[in-house]
Amino acid sequence: MKISDLDICKDKELELISSIGDIELYPPQEDAINAGLLEREQNFVIATPTASGKTLLAELVMLKSILTASGKCLYVVPLNALAYEKYRSFKDKYSFLRIGISTGDYESSSRYLAGNDIIVLTLEKFDSLTRLKPSWMRGITVLVVDEVHVIGEDKRGPRLEGAIARFLSFNPSARVIALSATIQNADEFANWLHAYVVKSEWRPVPLKEEVFVAPNDSIIVERVLEEVKNGSQALVFVNTKRGAASFARKLAKLMDSDPSLDELAERVDIGIDDLGEMVRHGVAYHNSWLHPEQRHALEEAFLAHRLKVICCTPTLAMGVSLPAKMVLIRNYKFFTPGRGTEPMPVCWVKQVFGRAGRPEHDDYGLGLIVARDEAERSEIEQIYINGEPERIESQFSQDSLTEQILATIVAGARSAEQIEQFLDSTFYAYQEGTKVAVFKEQLNEILLDLELEGLIRIDKDKEDIRLRPTEFGKLSSRLYLSINSALDLREGLTSLKSKLQSTLSDFELLLLLCRCEEVPPLRVKEALTIATSLTDNLELVYASRYALGSAIVAHAWINELSYQELKSKFGVYPGEVHTNLYVLEWLSYAAARIARYLGFEPVYARLNELEDRIRHGVRHDLLDLVKIKGVGRVIARNLYSAGFRTHEEVAKADLARLKRIPGVGTRRATKLKEEALMVNT
Repeated sequence: MKISDLDICKDKELELISSIGDIELYPPQEDAINAGLLEREQNFVIATPTASGKTLLAELVMLKSILTASGKCLYVVPLNALAYEKYRSFKDKYSFLRIGISTGDYESSSRYLAGNDIIVLTLEKFDSLTRLKPSWMRGITVLVVDEVHVIGEDKRGPRLEGAIARFLSFNPSARVIALSATIQNADEFANWLHAYVVKSEWRPVPLKEEVFVAPNDSIIVERVLEEVKNGSQALVFVNTKRGAASFARKLAKLMDSDPSLDELAERVDIGIDDLGEMVRHGVAYHNSWLHPEQRHALEEAFLAHRLKVICCTPTLAMGVSLPAKMVLIRNYKFFTPGRGTEPMPVCWVKQVFGRAGRPEHDDYGLGLIVARDEAERSEIEQIYINGEPERIESQFSQDSLTEQILATIVAGARSAEQIEQFLDSTFYAYQEGTKVAVFKEQLNEILLDLELEGLIRIDKDKEDIRLRPTEFGKLSSRLYLSINSALDLREGLTSLKSKLQSTLSDFELLLLLCRCEEVPPLRVKEALTIATSLTDNLELVYASRYALGSAIVAHAWINELSYQELKSKFGVYPGEVHTNLYVLEWLSYAAARIARYLGFEPVYARLNELEDRIRHGVRHDLLDLVKIKGVGRVIARNLYSAGFRTHEEVAKADLARLKRIPGVGTRRATKLKEEALMVNT
């Protein structure tokens, strides 16, 4: 069966074949087509291995809906990197369609997305839209949820599950296409969605799964180098960030330098470690230390077969598609905060092994998991080679349920009965029918707690009880804050209100933001000493010890320390800094909105300014200059040092004067003046 055999849209058949190619469908794809994927208005769960063609099936469903019924489609993924990968792929492939993307801006209903045919969203943006319920969401005809097994994650799972349930409550006619390579209980999941399930173990490249006994790293290194010498690529999974970099370093020392990689090495070398030198030898590490620009450059090089080995941490298993001939798991036990060191789930190992084998290059893929001795070999074989992946289970808990109840009230539920209907529609209710009754018994208590915290209002009229979100409750949910963070921000802003604006320091505001549970904590040596030098609010400092490192780094960033200086001074890497700044930019916006709600206008203004300073990494005096498109913190500081204070001054500047400024030069000077004239227009 080929693409040309499918009844998608006769008027666009040539265009479709030009975009996709008249390829022969894989067996699991044929199974889905024969099951009525393109004919039946039914939900589908497609549980087939990596590289077996799940995404193309979802694309075909979306294309048919768009081209024959003027449909609009959502494509939901768990990570920003995946969202941009899918967005670029759809844009390149389907030039005749309008493709949109949104990964943030949680409070916005994003009406600009309504004009698109396919809209790529992260699960968090999808969740936020189900709380806002913009009218255009009711016109969605197909919802694709990629990597749907994320529902089994303890933190993000309840949000995805709640979002799917809410979406179907106001758009029950939309088709749901759920995709996963590792969902053991696909039938159960499909029954929840009233879906037809397509299951297969077929892979385009056969996979060998083996245990490799290696008492020490030198034997593992030899095995990886053997694969490289045969012209293959390898992914090596290591259990720590430092361990991944260290193992990459060991490999690089034994591999020849390649002059053709010099340019790539220069691109990724930002002066904080020896990553560039590793890259010159065809090796790189891949973990949260990397800035997105570094990560993207390395991933492109690996996909182009320029890099031979990437040593990575477990997070890569959920990232962009990076297939390799061999995937080796050096450590199958990983540290999990709050739980200590424990073996990784079987489904994670299967997810990782699924990357082994490239259809256009390899006769087979090889998945190796390292055992340190024969006794460990037997244990690993029993659990990971011969064992079955874990069932995907709903992770609803008391805390996550409270957030989902508030979100459902904000989305329009006005009675306890409607809340119970929402609970009954969840995967949790389908799996744990008896336990959901316990939650229902606790519902009144949860609602009273939400009212006590000022998040909802309970109006009683004779026998009827009406639920309404307060303005603060709406803000909390629509800003996509956890309930704990929303309450902490309200309390913290109230405590800071009494301080004179002239004595309210940037560090205090940053510390307030970094206390939120959404901000990953950063470790900084002598954090307490540094913090007490930045503020005299010792009560806040001692109450926020776990957040001091993140606040110190953010404070240094807005005072224009470079990534190299941050690494040298605090030991933090660009990727860690970037991740925290991304969250803090959003939290500063959220805190500003709460400050305005509370009537704290001066604090609102300070937080608005702080948001801009976090985004650009500048002191207050550069804020007007960085409004000029293409002007970052370095050129802005050079402009300032040359006497420019505002974008208007740049717009009126003599070209000869601009050309002499470091970082500007002849070519950029004219463009700089043009962009300065465009500010605020």
